Amino acid sequence: MSIAVINHQTQWKVNEPAMRKLTEFFLLKAGKCRGIQWGEVSLVLVDDAGSRAINKAHLGHDYPTDVISFNFDPIPGDPVTGACGEIVVNLSQAHRLGRRYGGTAHELALYIAHGCDHLAGEDDKTPAQRQRMRRRELRWIREEGGKGSGVRVQEEGVRLKERAKPPS
Repeated sequence: MSIAVINHQTQWKVNEPAMRKLTEFFLLKAGKCRGIQWGEVSLVLVDDAGSRAINKAHLGHDYPTDVISFNFDPIPGDPVTGACGEIVVNLSQAHRLGRRYGGTAHELALYIAHGCDHLAGEDDKTPAQRQRMRRRELRWIREEGGKGSGVRVQEEGVRLKERAKPPS
């Protein structure tokens, strides 16, 4: 499995190796549920503007959202085997909503877990589906606890820190 972390935002400093480990942990959990072997997956980190643009272009919704997932077929002739996809996570929203809920790191972990769940084929169109997905994702976050990925959701490795603003 290959995981690329692509940071398309500038407001938040991120620990890319920690993000990669956390994504790998959740992908393995999601893959195990569905019998999926992963090939290449990208974790794309964006802000509200980036999320809104992707949401509008691909889903027709003119507003930012928390996470969007895309599945891709491997490129013909490429030696990569396994499922491929992209998870787009809105760091601005994780920070904003994290203040209200379980903290920014927890909210970010939830977005990544949710994106992995969608990549594995899970759907959340009905209340029952949403509830089932949320329970599973929260269980993964509890299980992660530093054991699977070596990254604790609440530790500095995953927590977002606002970049220092340049003097005006």
